[in-house]
Amino acid sequence: QKSVLALPRLGVKSYTKGGGLNPTVEGNLLMGPTAIEVSQREDWSTTPEEMEFLFSRHLSLNRQLRPRDTITYFAGVRACTFEEDFIIEPSEHVPNLIHAVGIQSPGLASAPAIAQDVAAMAVEILKTTREVKPNPTFNPKRRLTPQLAKLSLEERGEAIKKNPAYGQIVCRCEAISAGEIIDAIHSPVPATSLDAVKRRARAGMGRCQGGFCTPAILEILARETGKAASEINKGRPGSQLLAGETKTGGGTRT
Repeated sequence: QKSVLALPRLGVKSYTKGGGLNPTVEGNLLMGPTAIEVSQREDWSTTPEEMEFLFSRHLSLNRQLRPRDTITYFAGVRACTFEEDFIIEPSEHVPNLIHAVGIQSPGLASAPAIAQDVAAMAVEILKTTREVKPNPTFNPKRRLTPQLAKLSLEERGEAIKKNPAYGQIVCRCEAISAGEIIDAIHSPVPATSLDAVKRRARAGMGRCQGGFCTPAILEILARETGKAASEINKGRPGSQLLAGETKTGGGTRT
């Protein structure tokens, strides 16, 4: 699915998401989205009806689209407002809470400016309780770690010489190494769940969606965080994949 046709008019109404086909930086194709009002703030479900709608709507953009080519589905919930406008302000009721809601479609373009506004608000809130001074040693640049799939064979060889863990491929679909997963776990914002590793290092993001590499990733997470595998969450707290150990070793009982 490397080619995407020029976008024709899709009969977009003012109260619906326009949708489209979007090539990603990793080479995949994103299709959608929809815009369905839900009553629950944590309703991340997807339905066959929505999938059928998306395929029928976007087939005119790429005649090669087939449901069998779908790797996975994504869903999110946006905090909408009746005013249909941004609400970016400190909470009147909850201390140290800054609202950034009602963003919706312009969020990607607006995010840098919103971040600056929220940072300034946070400083003003902190000034009410303490002295706030700039940190002269702050480094805003994060350390880049190797991405094996994007390196030449020579560059991969050099990386593996420095750290043999880069030579242990864990996710075969995306060619993600154990070294990249370990880097994500020990980054300044640690990736300590299966979903966090998936988003940060792409391990489990490929065609099999972790069907092959999940046990290995769990093992790495447990080892690097010092936890039991049964304590590792898929995503949010309380989403453990394992209930506990089933074997303790030492032979079999007859």
